[in-house]
This record gives sequence, C-alpha cells and structure tokens, in this order.
Amino acid sequence: MATHQHGAAASDWVTEATSMTSATLDTYLNDHLYQGGRRYHSYREGRYALPNDEIEQHREEVMHILVMDILDNNLFLAPMSEPPTKIMDLATGVGLWAVEMGDRFPDATILGVDLSPIQPTSVPPNVSFQIDDVEDTWVHDTDYDFIHMRESSAYMKSTPTVVENSFAHLRPGGWLELQEFHWEAIAEDGTISPTNAVNAYLEAMYEYGRLEGREINIVPKMGELMRKAGFVNVQCRTFQVPYGKWPREERQKRRGAYMVATCQILIPACNSLLSTMGMPEEQVDAMFAGIGEMLHDHTVRCHNTYYVWSGQKPERAAGV
Repeated sequence: MATHQHGAAASDWVTEATSMTSATLDTYLNDHLYQGGRRYHSYREGRYALPNDEIEQHREEVMHILVMDILDNNLFLAPMSEPPTKIMDLATGVGLWAVEMGDRFPDATILGVDLSPIQPTSVPPNVSFQIDDVEDTWVHDTDYDFIHMRESSAYMKSTPTVVENSFAHLRPGGWLELQEFHWEAIAEDGTISPTNAVNAYLEAMYEYGRLEGREINIVPKMGELMRKAGFVNVQCRTFQVPYGKWPREERQKRRGAYMVATCQILIPACNSLLSTMGMPEEQVDAMFAGIGEMLHDHTVRCHNTYYVWSGQKPERAAGV
C-alpha cells in the first residue's frame, strides 16, 4: 500500500506555478509518496511512473553522462543561428541539463519544470526551477527561444499536447528539441531474434501504456507530431548505442557500459507497472533476468537508437 511521508524541508529555489497556492506548494515540497521501498512524487500523484529517490537520481546522472558522450559534449543539436536567451527545460528531473545550459550561456535565463522538487539548491544565478505539470495548461510566457525535453515522452499521457504547448510558447523562429531513446534492441548480424528479452519486455510495457490510454512507443513518430503542431525545418539525428560492452571500439564500449548501468536501475523501477497490468511476479522477474543475461552476453551484439528531433516555429504565421 502506498503511504505519504514527510521529506526534506522546503527549498528556496522553487518558483510557484500560478495555479498553486503557497500552502499547496509547501505541501508538495515536504511530502512524498512511498511505495514498495521507493519514493515517488506527491504533486499530481501517479502522473509520472518512475520514482524520484536517490536511486533514480543516480540513474539520471548516469543517463546525462551517457547522452553527453553520445552528443560529443553538446547539450543540443538544433541549428539555431544565434545563442538562445530564454530557455525552458521540460521534465527537468535533477536539473543537470538546465544547470549546464546556465553555465554555458550566462546571458540566458533557463527555467526547469518538473513534478518533483529534486533539483540542486546551488545553481547558476540564471537558472531557476518550478514545480508544475507540463501536460496541464501552461502559465508560462510565449516568447521562449528554445524549449528542450529529454527522455520523458514515454511517460507522458499526451505527448502531442506537450508538443503543441511548446509551439504555442515559443517566439516565432524559436526551436523545440526532443532527445529520446528508442529502446528496441536491434542486431543486424542476427545475434538476437526480434523477440529477444529486451523487446519482449518493451512489448509488455507498450501494452501497459495502451491500457493506460497512452502510447509509449512514440519516439520514431516525433517528427510527425512536430509537423502536425506547425513546426518547420524538422530534423532528426540518430545514434546507435550498444546494449552491453561488446563493441571493440572504446567509445562505444564505454557507452554500452553506461547503458547497462542505467538499465539495471530503470527496469526494476518499471516492474511494478507490469504487475499493475496483471502480469505474475514470477514472469516479471524472469523477463528481468533474461535482460540481465542479454546485457552481459558479449556474443549478443545489439544496440538501441538515440533520437534527437528538432523543429522550428515559423518566423511568420502562415499567410502573413
């Protein structure tokens, strides 16, 4: 059974969303939901499926290191003609991307938005964080130069709504960038079957999403969503990231090691979702064990795909 317990004292970095009273904000800063030995967000309880505790925060740190490695230490790939000056980071998590953007662009203002108050208190002066739900009605300005979201679409109830909200809150000429893993395991050399342990697990997660009324397998379709919302100059870059340390090339071997580390934290956190849809615990455990074997079998040479989608709001409205 889920229980609420009090956490740390309220931090001084959080700005208050217009729709929240200060008393309500105080409650969510001091209260968390605990279930199965893991800690979850309290504001909009259940909206985000993963925990927000120290274990999950460590996974986000590993993921950030991995993504920075994949992108050759670039925080974004959108081909902006000038440095952005007003930036929003959706589902910012522990805020690592926002903080690094603040360091690299000291003349910009960066706002990180998340359901959980888990961001650091010591940040650059141009960085702030806000507790809010990016799937709700936005109360933000409509003149952002750049809006960014990483690894969150699979957990959204309506990614198209988030894309549409982003479009509405960008200035003409502003950019949106979505950085996401497509977790499907692929091996061109035939060392795995399409129904391998990772993909079987993903199919179960996709079914969970369908039962919840949302689409988890959405990453390859992001460009379609962006164009439908009105974005132009939609671009996509993809990167192969190995599952495991099987590559000979040192950089890919390193990335594979980071991928194993994040999977070993992420998958157990998702197991409760499969139990929610009625899958027997023994079956869930067997699937997890199968993935563990696959990740450490160097004869299985497979990878997933990291997508970076970017699109621009037109400089002028259509017909103007």
